Amino acid sequence: MNSSSNFCSFRRSALFGWAVFINFVCFQKLDNQTYMQSVLSYHKITSRVDFGICTRTPKDFRKDVEFIAALPSEKRPIVSFDDGYTDTYEAAFPILSEYGLTGQVFVITDAIGKPNSWDANFFGEFQHIELSQVRELAQAGWEIGSHTKTHRALTVLSLSALREELETSKWFLEDAIGQPVTSISFPFGKFNEQVLQVCREVGYERAISISRRSQDGFVERSLAVYRFDRRAHLKAKLNKNKLELWRLQTINAFSTLTVLMHHINSFNRG
Repeated sequence: MNSSSNFCSFRRSALFGWAVFINFVCFQKLDNQTYMQSVLSYHKITSRVDFGICTRTPKDFRKDVEFIAALPSEKRPIVSFDDGYTDTYEAAFPILSEYGLTGQVFVITDAIGKPNSWDANFFGEFQHIELSQVRELAQAGWEIGSHTKTHRALTVLSLSALREELETSKWFLEDAIGQPVTSISFPFGKFNEQVLQVCREVGYERAISISRRSQDGFVERSLAVYRFDRRAHLKAKLNKNKLELWRLQTINAFSTLTVLMHHINSFNRG
């Protein structure tokens, strides 16, 4: 195994161990009932073996949706999916439809119909959604948003590269579904003032980030749902519980290492 794989394995093991520790120490008895409308962010919905903490099994996702569907509509969170994996269509779509709900999916346009070779994988690659499936979700009432063109950290790009990531993906999706695409989810949750300025220039009206919101409200913070989360964690997220927000922020801090791994993988492929 090369140094890149060793580093990535260590990163994921450390992150998983820390997250499990925080899970059991801090969140055994959370059960507040005054929920606020939020965005819950998912990635993979699959029973396949995966070391990543962003994978949710279909069984657990169904429990999440059952809980969400029972909430009053004004307190019901938006169910969101980053990266646009095939299982968003094959697993999440039918479960949400069964409960009369829709979602939103943020698509990496250069990855459509391809395996996720851009990410670090240990038990095989995961397939990204097909364009025909994106169209079907749009027709079913789902919101289709951009997750950029190639899933690079936007804050380290030149102005021209940044514009290409934001604008090209938007135009591609609009042409594909025949609808305006006005929302974007930032890879790794990273953004700065330049990113926000270009977003507005190319026509985005809102953005979400797993790390933080913007002061002007253009960027809303989404609340990631992880493999080890239980019902109490969902309730804490919807209540904007300070300990839960701190836990999510701690987990997201490891995304800096993920960005580094992307650079290493790109260098090795180049």
